[in-house]
Amino acid sequence: MRDPKFIDVDGIKTRYFEAGKGEPLVFIHGGHFGSYYNAYHWNLNFDDLSSHFHVYALDKIGQGHTDNPKSDAGYTMTNTIEHVCQFVRVAGIQRAVLMGHSRGALPAARIACDHPELVKAVVLVDTNTLAADHPSTPTNFYAKLDENPPPAPNEEFVRREPEANSYSKAHITRDFVEQMLSIARLPKIQEARTRMEHLLQRQFVPDAKKKKYETLDMIRDGRLKAPTLVLWGLNDPSAPVILGHQLFQHVAYAVPRAQFHVFNRAGHYVFREHARELDRVIVDFVRGGSD
Repeated sequence: MRDPKFIDVDGIKTRYFEAGKGEPLVFIHGGHFGSYYNAYHWNLNFDDLSSHFHVYALDKIGQGHTDNPKSDAGYTMTNTIEHVCQFVRVAGIQRAVLMGHSRGALPAARIACDHPELVKAVVLVDTNTLAADHPSTPTNFYAKLDENPPPAPNEEFVRREPEANSYSKAHITRDFVEQMLSIARLPKIQEARTRMEHLLQRQFVPDAKKKKYETLDMIRDGRLKAPTLVLWGLNDPSAPVILGHQLFQHVAYAVPRAQFHVFNRAGHYVFREHARELDRVIVDFVRGGSD
């Protein structure tokens, strides 16, 4: 992931990485506007899966090196979903596997429901944002991590979230931290964080919850046609595994070809903590169990 590309998506300059050939697979990372999640979060999966698929990893709107929304009204999950969908169209991607983690899973599922012609399969990873609310989910997990920030982002601060959200910290490598730190110091990211101080609870969260339950209703009603793979870390502290069980049951009720895989000794970053094993599950699932 050393050669980023940029593409105009409805006036939003969007960074992405691309490699491999064959069936398209689009990585959709987690986090929301101003968080340090970005396309590089997939770097432990990108090269391996690019030997099986034509892979794309984009920075969502308002994250990484992709432009922020043009106005406060754009700081919504609705706009995030539309941006990802338009990226798929503008990049000329056809019949893709959409793989979304955390707050990237809701866009993957919603696009599959709204535009089944674009999606061959869906992979959902540790997503409190798509799973129905459950009392076991901590309500202030991320708020605590943002308490007492330093005057300027530093290594200790950007490490807080992945360290708190992981079972093993081995995947939090020097290059991973450096990528997050460089993004944390971008003026556009600092601007997005400032805007989200006012917009998170007032606008973003209500819109995300509305989209969540709309999408769950669409899945229940048979609008999700694509085979769906749900992946989860057993030891996820921010999205407890019971959310994965319930989400899978909801999906499996309506989607004939659905699987649920839980990885032991893994947290919210299961895709990094068990990268090779998880990649193999994805390849086998998409290919129908044969290599």
